[in-house]
Amino acid sequence: MTTPRAPMLAALAAAALLVPGVAAADGPGGLLYERTLMVRADARCRLFTPDIAAALSAAAAQARGATLRSGVNEAGVRQIEARAALKAYAVPCALPDLKVAADRVRKAFDGYAQLRDMSFPGTVSAWDTVRAPWPLVVKGKVRPGPRWRLSQHSGPLVFGMTAGPGLVAVTTAADAAQASGARLVMRDPARAQDAFINPRRADLQGRIPPRSVSQVFLAASIGPAPESLSPAGAVAAVMVTFPPQAAQAMAALDPREGVSLELVFPTRTGERVETSLIEVGDFAAGRAFLAAGR
Repeated sequence: MTTPRAPMLAALAAAALLVPGVAAADGPGGLLYERTLMVRADARCRLFTPDIAAALSAAAAQARGATLRSGVNEAGVRQIEARAALKAYAVPCALPDLKVAADRVRKAFDGYAQLRDMSFPGTVSAWDTVRAPWPLVVKGKVRPGPRWRLSQHSGPLVFGMTAGPGLVAVTTAADAAQASGARLVMRDPARAQDAFINPRRADLQGRIPPRSVSQVFLAASIGPAPESLSPAGAVAAVMVTFPPQAAQAMAALDPREGVSLELVFPTRTGERVETSLIEVGDFAAGRAFLAAGR
């Protein structure tokens, strides 16, 4: 897996909207403002081809995460996005400055849309993305099966997405095969607008919301994992899948917070739960990166 952060940063810099009448942002939220403005302008004026539009959306998602990590809270980020949307609505589609800015975006992101893979580092873990995974070859033979396209590794757990829209978890934990069910627990923005970040803790446990303001997604399936998704050398692994709604909800979260994957085991007195933590990070940017591929 390569980690071509430089092309992404170069694209962001090259596409800076230093155009009279369009650029109007400085500070931590400057790139977020500019990316959001062009995303909204594209929605109105159809400025870009689908691959360039997807690449721009990925950049906007990453800029949103960077703004939050810089110390701007959710309310501040929403204000920046709202100002950008209003500006985009007010700019005429035929404005020459907008056409110049759109041309800069096309040139900046044309190469980005052709990247095969990319890594999005987080505070604790990274999301690795692969638009076109290589086939699994074992002893000279190609083994069929799904491959990871967006993944995060956490101990015995690999979590992310394959070719479908839902979320997938594969674990090699010793007793995972005995689990009767699983659930994904994350903050519900309808109950709590801002993430719960404990400044005295650097681990993910300090970024998990209270249960009272969380939403729960039950597993769609649980069973043996295919070899193509299992860690190399794993004797046995269990795969859990979650519906597309869980992926949509996770993409809307603060990149600094975490979500909980709970494996449920039946006991004589009820249930036993084993929990793994996943960093939200630039999950939304990773999904958008996959959509931007050619």
